[in-house]
Amino acid sequence: MAQTEKKGGLLRKSSASKKPLKEKVVLMYDEVFTTEDPSKSNPRFWEELFLMKVNLEYLEGKLEALDGEELMKIKDNINCLFQHCIQALGEEHPIRVVNALQVPQ
Repeated sequence: MAQTEKKGGLLRKSSASKKPLKEKVVLMYDEVFTTEDPSKSNPRFWEELFLMKVNLEYLEGKLEALDGEELMKIKDNINCLFQHCIQALGEEHPIRVVNALQVPQ
């Protein structure tokens, strides 16, 4: 059985013939970093995002890699991410609250 290694948001099989797989939370972060509203294709996008363990290493890397022009293109999605973090803090679901607290670190 192949071992799975977790690093930088990638789930990699030790077999060289397999493509690296990304964690679902990383795929969802990638959707935030596009110009499209991620909740258009999935109305429960934000609810699902905050149920998953935060991958701070990947999220910080994505934010740090943006230049000013790129940031302006996705400004609405970044603002939406933080708006939903604040909303999740008021929820009764403890996992959502904890995960929402970790995103803006």
